[in-house]
Amino acid sequence: MMSEIRAGKKVVGAFYGHTGVFAWAPHKVIEEAKAEGYAAHMEPGISAEDCLYAHLGIDPGTYGCQNFEASQFMFYQRNIDPSAYLILSQVAIAGDKSIKRYSTGAAYRQLLIELLSEHYPLDHKVALYECPTLAIDEARIDWIPLSDFAVADVSLITTMVIPPSKKMLKNQQILDKLAELANQSQKRKIEK
Repeated sequence: MMSEIRAGKKVVGAFYGHTGVFAWAPHKVIEEAKAEGYAAHMEPGISAEDCLYAHLGIDPGTYGCQNFEASQFMFYQRNIDPSAYLILSQVAIAGDKSIKRYSTGAAYRQLLIELLSEHYPLDHKVALYECPTLAIDEARIDWIPLSDFAVADVSLITTMVIPPSKKMLKNQQILDKLAELANQSQKRKIEK
């Protein structure tokens, strides 16, 4: 793309899903183009995550959502909230550090199960979701117990969606302070 830009042509790159999600090339070419003084920007696209919300009927505003790439989730100590949805992408290559594989296998997925079982019961139902790539395709939504994930059929486009396993806990201290602010605001209105 950069050689065409340098040749004076207007260049547009079209990428599957959202242009900037799990896509190194679009970010890199924009960075290079800007560094060389060319105007470059990214336009948003409809992502697999947008489709996931629609197909599974999830409103992130209800419980909240946490999104991680599966290997990154495994490599780092992440704080997760089991009262919100957890979305793990690229679960077929969970635990891969080589960036050369198309699947890591059951033993790697078992490690992911062990990590997740710190927050979710093994019988907790999770969705294996695949966004359709063609308009004539159907979305894949398979609900399985977390314990069955190691032997589940997954591909590079499989995303795991874990619904909340716990209820949200009220932050009563903040709620009390907000109520006091509301009371003060109401008093000021009355005084005017």
